[in-house]
Amino acid sequence: MEKVIPISDLQAKAKKYVDQVKETDQPVVITQRGRAAAVLVSYDTFEGFLATRDEMSYGDWARRLQRARTESRQGKRVTLDAYVKRRARR
Repeated sequence: MEKVIPISDLQAKAKKYVDQVKETDQPVVITQRGRAAAVLVSYDTFEGFLATRDEMSYGDWARRLQRARTESRQGKRVTLDAYVKRRARR
């Protein structure tokens, strides 16, 4: 369950919340005037989001996802670092 805090609390205790997100990998929702305005997440989570967004930009992303699920069930896995290096070479 994500934590929800007002922006004024973040301004006063930013280090505390950054440390908490790094340690727990749980997001913190930041509100402004009572409405969700931003989310504080770990850098690893953010990188994962960017990689997912990149993959979903391809027209055949659904086929690629199905292939990845099949290969995962078969025990065929690639680390994120290996994947990023392979993509950079293309």
